[in-house]
Amino acid sequence: MKILLVFVLPLYLFSQSVSLKTLITHTGKHNELIEAKEINIKSKEQEVEAAKSAYWPTFDIGASHSYVSPNSIVSPGQVSSAYAALSVDLYDGGRKDALLRGKDFELEASHFEKVAFEKSITLEIVRHYYGIQKLKATLAALIERSLELKEQIKRVQKFIVAELATQEEVDKLQSVYDNNNYTIENTKLSIVTSEENLQLLSGLSAKHLKRNHFLEPKNIHFEVFENTKILQSNANAVGEASHAIDAGYKPQVNLSDTYNKSHYDDTITGGDSFLIDNQNKLMISVNMRIFDNGRMDRESEAVKYQKLALQSQIAYAKKEQRMNFRLSNKSLQTTRTKLKSANSALRAAKSTYSVLKQKFEVGLVDNIAFLDALSQKTLAQARYKNTIYDYEIGKSIYYYYAGKDPKEYIR
Repeated sequence: MKILLVFVLPLYLFSQSVSLKTLITHTGKHNELIEAKEINIKSKEQEVEAAKSAYWPTFDIGASHSYVSPNSIVSPGQVSSAYAALSVDLYDGGRKDALLRGKDFELEASHFEKVAFEKSITLEIVRHYYGIQKLKATLAALIERSLELKEQIKRVQKFIVAELATQEEVDKLQSVYDNNNYTIENTKLSIVTSEENLQLLSGLSAKHLKRNHFLEPKNIHFEVFENTKILQSNANAVGEASHAIDAGYKPQVNLSDTYNKSHYDDTITGGDSFLIDNQNKLMISVNMRIFDNGRMDRESEAVKYQKLALQSQIAYAKKEQRMNFRLSNKSLQTTRTKLKSANSALRAAKSTYSVLKQKFEVGLVDNIAFLDALSQKTLAQARYKNTIYDYEIGKSIYYYYAGKDPKEYIR
């Protein structure tokens, strides 16, 4: 039964484990913050449809009832009236066109905003995912150290009976053992914290994670990422707002047709011949702003300055992205070198520890040398694993600043 459990348990845990790509995909479908971005897109779509509806004629109906006292031959005591009015703008100086284009740019920006947010969430998930792996690697090294210290405490305690060791040596080992146990518990807390944060983002349990890695970057071409595209779309929308304001100085032509139907009560004898009970009024109107002391000019100028400010932000954002792209590539090169160094340090620490452990057990070195070797081995193990995971995080950051979606490079 025990043998069967040894084989079945790892298979069960593997089937329950979650891959990095699964975490990211599930986040895209179930994260409330991403859902909020999707709702914002729908809101912008409705604003576009509303701007399109402005081209259509408007149709209004209304009714009223009035009492007048005293009445007269041309003003009856009671009047009931109803009307229907049809109106259409024949020309507005291009205002509606500018507003529609502005709404299209705002919709475009909302799409870029969603993609940009998804990529930033992906980076956050990657950091938590590999952060958990780093903490687990550290925990494994600490547990191994704890087991070794426990065995050495038992061994030295036996030597005390034979007066081959002192209580001071046991106390020293016990102190290091207890401090190591505290570090273990603190590391466990950090793991739980990261797992909870990862579950909050993705909606999936992060207790068991599959091992994934990113492809090695090769022939990656730089692209402007969505954060900059958001600024560009917003700048275009602001530019259209300026055009909409400028349209106010152009002629405004409107065509309307209004039909009125009235009923009169409490009239003076002979007054009916002066009162019209139905009337149709067709009207074309043209108006144009001649003077407003430069109010609309200044409003338009203010909006143009907003666009210039956004264009400055765009130029800076592009330079900043290129800088981060170069730095992330340099960081990868540095981490590769660090990985080789960490691997060499681990081999050296293991060799030193193996030799000093044998000498300590036969009394050729004191516990200070042994504990130092054990500490160096533990640190070297954790540092090597941490460097591996830092390299994976570095690759995701490199793809991000290259304008790519890091999720597409997970294997």
